Amino acid sequence: MSIPKTKKTFHRRDLPHLQPLGGTFFVTYNLADAIPKKMLNNWSTEFHNQKKTIRQLSKKPDVEIDNLSKKFFAIRDKYLDQNPQGENSLNIEQLAQIVYDSLLFWNGKFLEMYCFCIMSNHVHAVFRLFDKNEVEKPKYLEDIMHSIKRFSAYEINKILNRSGHFWQVESYDRWVRNDEEQHRIIEYVLNNPVKAKLCQKPLDWKWTFLNERFKKIFQ
Repeated sequence: MSIPKTKKTFHRRDLPHLQPLGGTFFVTYNLADAIPKKMLNNWSTEFHNQKKTIRQLSKKPDVEIDNLSKKFFAIRDKYLDQNPQGENSLNIEQLAQIVYDSLLFWNGKFLEMYCFCIMSNHVHAVFRLFDKNEVEKPKYLEDIMHSIKRFSAYEINKILNRSGHFWQVESYDRWVRNDEEQHRIIEYVLNNPVKAKLCQKPLDWKWTFLNERFKKIFQ
């Protein structure tokens, strides 16, 4: 896996966030009612406090902050798996299909989708953004995710005859640095419904997608 050279930096909660074109990303986003806002704020405060301590004391702050990010992702994902509160709207087949289609909309146009899994209250996806050598006007991660979430929320809210946020604004994304990490993350995504005892084999789950070029590896 080559390291992309073209990057964009945006800020989330005053933190710099890199979005390299040509980069591979692991993204997790969840329903608006899946995690209480107070809990998200508590996690954010604790993350910032621990990060500040690392910056002050660590000899390898970048490594430790990366591990800290993984730790807080694990806390968040465990909560989503074990505390399916709220409406769990993605249990409804018609709504899950809208999300499925939205994730594949830009596939082959601005990105290559590697895999995704749709659970009752959250979504995991892994994909590679196209760079300037592959498409004339490439899109950054921020633009892609805004499009996916906006379209699916609009279509689902029409069906539910409601308005307002369908997805929680706060989400998780990670720039995947190498092939080993990519393999590990794809395996993690595919095994999510198995871990939740929804199926016996990863690809038995209706709302799991895996790119054809990975099927020999993960079947």
